[in-house]
Amino acid sequence: MTFLLINASPRKGKNCYQVLENVKNVLDDNNLKYKVLNIYDLSIEYCNACGYCEKTGFCHINDDMKNLYKEFNNSIGTIVISPVYFDSVPAKLKTLIDRTQAFYASKYILKKSSIDRNKYRVGMFISIGGSKAYKTQFLGGEVVVDFFFKSINTKLIHKYYITDSDKIQIKNNIEALECIKNLTLDLMKRASKN
Repeated sequence: MTFLLINASPRKGKNCYQVLENVKNVLDDNNLKYKVLNIYDLSIEYCNACGYCEKTGFCHINDDMKNLYKEFNNSIGTIVISPVYFDSVPAKLKTLIDRTQAFYASKYILKKSSIDRNKYRVGMFISIGGSKAYKTQFLGGEVVVDFFFKSINTKLIHKYYITDSDKIQIKNNIEALECIKNLTLDLMKRASKN
């Protein structure tokens, strides 16, 4: 049972990294395997809508996504940790998500899935906004990430949004850290049931 932990922040040691460390600690304490994907350390080219995946079910671009397709297929779950950029997710995360078009095309266009559709996987999305809460703060990211989890055949179990992190850093936000711990524990339980 391996979880994929996607860190979508380019800033080392800041709020997303603190959330990531918290999640890793919970998984470590429960002897669960995980792999951290710091996506700003990966080479992921943009989807250019070439149509190759609509004919083959696979992407022709030779970069770090080649291994990620296998990782998503083999995982028991995925946890995405992302900052808010203009009410959505950072461009690098959106690029990764766009490249899962290969899974989408294989499932819905070719009707021959390149990801195991019978395997049960669970997911969680944790998004961190620097400003005080406002109505649309997480809306764009939620729409994009919902579609991502459908594309990688993973049931999105939890969405957790943290606001005002410019004022209260995550490492000092005891309530948020406790909630993240509990949500991670719940995700683990759900993953182990199948």
